[in-house]
Amino acid sequence: MDPASAIHHHEQETQQQPPKTNDPHATKKNTPPSRYIYTETDMNQFRKSPARKNLLSFVTALGRSCAPPPNTHPSFSANEQTTTTQYQYDPSQPLRELSPSLASFHGSLRAMADLWLTELPPDRTTRARFGNPMFRTWHDRLIERSDAIISCLLDCRDDDGGGGHEEDEEGFLDLCAQRGYAAAANPPAADDDAVRSRKHDNNDDAITTELAAYLHSSFGHPTRLDYGTGHESSFFVFLYALFKIGCFDDTPRTATTTAFENAPCPRRLAAVALSITSQYLRVTRQLQSEYMLEPAGSHGVWGLDDYHCLPFYFGACQLVGNDGDIQPRCIHDDRLLERECERLMYFGCIRYIKSLKKGVPFFESSPMLDDISSLDSWTRVAKGLMKLYEGEVLEKLPVVQHFVFGNIFKANWTPSQEPRTAPTRTFINGPHGDECIAPWAVQRSGANVGMIPPPTRAPWAK
Repeated sequence: MDPASAIHHHEQETQQQPPKTNDPHATKKNTPPSRYIYTETDMNQFRKSPARKNLLSFVTALGRSCAPPPNTHPSFSANEQTTTTQYQYDPSQPLRELSPSLASFHGSLRAMADLWLTELPPDRTTRARFGNPMFRTWHDRLIERSDAIISCLLDCRDDDGGGGHEEDEEGFLDLCAQRGYAAAANPPAADDDAVRSRKHDNNDDAITTELAAYLHSSFGHPTRLDYGTGHESSFFVFLYALFKIGCFDDTPRTATTTAFENAPCPRRLAAVALSITSQYLRVTRQLQSEYMLEPAGSHGVWGLDDYHCLPFYFGACQLVGNDGDIQPRCIHDDRLLERECERLMYFGCIRYIKSLKKGVPFFESSPMLDDISSLDSWTRVAKGLMKLYEGEVLEKLPVVQHFVFGNIFKANWTPSQEPRTAPTRTFINGPHGDECIAPWAVQRSGANVGMIPPPTRAPWAK
């Protein structure tokens, strides 16, 4: 069973009571997704939920699809031998094997990397070690333009290009990428809502709301000014949702087709794992290096680098079967890293770490990755990294507690608490900021109503 068929089969097994509409995720209310994981009780429910199984199946299939022929990925059992993909990632042709929707989204990510940081440079006057406050403005732009980005990729999903794009598939994908680039590059027009209401039905509006929530969580937290594997996982929840609504398909959706009528081919999954993820990394690495986002967690719960996990897994899968030419210990060859970092995702991840931690021996800055380099095959590396993601990301309450669930990525339990409103700002002290004044520290009566009382001196301060 190939990776695409495996995830398709798994979805059919875990899907419960599908709605009686053409789209399996039709909703009656345009309600944003919300948190369901607060306590260990909720975590136990998540561990056995279809949502977790489907997400794990999805990211595993993405990795399996990267393995070049004639090899098979180590995660397959004896009766699941895969027909491996012929896809080879070429950075000069990033749209190859993507669907129109994915090409549009790739264009949007490219615009975010090309333009947003240039237009919203970090505030160089701040003295904080982590977290430049300009990231909040960047994230506000993400929220402002996410509906246009998602609406554009839904347009490309439903558009058949006049019925002639089969003859010029490359040209049509370029057009979709240009449309996605423009959606992210330009402020939303005043009539965007009217355009969406004309082009999409009410169910697509609900889908847009849900997809936007996953996308907003994919690039870091605007209040805490941090980024970690929880945000990375939210990005793959977003991609999983695109898969569920048919955005991995080549053919436009009609009134008689559903998202699961055809599973995507392995080449499509490999293109998502390598091309889309590479463009995503362009964006997140800018945020990490320029806005100095704090690693979410003390030093990263996975121990690979301070921010990411899945790109290492995809990169290791990409190298399965290359043990004779490129072995795991080759990451210590800086010239090889420089030459192959754009094409090989694992090498790109290692090179990025070394660029951030110059002058520090690799075995000191990244002891786990250094230990991994002593393994004798990429098969063992890939298998270990998937176990690491499953055990140290999806099994950790501090990481997954911020997941939100909607009608596509759906929770099947009742949360132990009601969703709470997150703070919209951090406390600021100092001569140029707002003082942190307790509510009871303001005079309520007398001549100076509302005035802050003078500080009380300590007894020994006479």
